[in-house]
Order: sequence, then C-alpha cells, then structure tokens
Amino acid sequence: MKRKLLSILLILTQFSILSADTLTFNNGVTIEGKLVKYDEDRLIFKVDEESMNDIPNEAVIFIISDENQVVFNNSFVKNVTENNIIVANPAEERRDKSMKRLNTLVFVICVVPIIVLIIALTTMESVF
Repeated sequence: MKRKLLSILLILTQFSILSADTLTFNNGVTIEGKLVKYDEDRLIFKVDEESMNDIPNEAVIFIISDENQVVFNNSFVKNVTENNIIVANPAEERRDKSMKRLNTLVFVICVVPIIVLIIALTTMESVF
C-alpha cells in the first residue's frame, strides 16, 4: 500500500514539474511557476514561496499574496517558457515595437521630404 501511494505521489510530482512554466528575467534570473495572464504591459505569474525570494524587486508591480501571484512589469521580463516552448515573449515584442518606431521615423525623415520635393517641383513646372 505504501509503495502504491509513493508511486502515485512520484507520478503526480513529475506531472506538476512538466506543467510548470519558467519565467526568465532580462538579468538571467529564472523562476518556476505558472503563467496566469499576459498582456502588453503586465504579466501575472503564480509562484511558490521559495521562488518569491529569487524575484528581482524592480520587476514587481504588486503581489496578490493570498494567491501567491506576482504582477510583473513586462519591461523586466525576457520570456516565459512551458516545456522549453516560448509562450510569452515580452523582450521580442519590445524589439518589434522599437523596429516599427524606427521604420516610421525613417519614413518620416527620408520619404516625406522627397514627396514634398516632388510635389513642389511638379507645381513649379506647371507655373512656368
């Protein structure tokens, strides 16, 4: 009976490890837990008591203590993986957003003046 109970307990432990998510911060620190919610600005992660000590304070917006959930500012989070598959990637999204801003800036600085110049030259030709 004890062996069966021990076997079942070991199987359940393995299952819980397999279903755990890993949150990696920009500074390389990782914690185990479960991704609860993820949006553009925030990430809610359920953690155990041990992992609470490893969390960088500057990354925390607030803690829902009765549920062991921590709300993180996404600017400090690199990614969240489940079974080595990325399920949330704030760092990549920040990079993509920066590239979009850069592309817009390049367009405004380079292309818009050329369009204005073409319009001005066309208008000048029609005057003469």
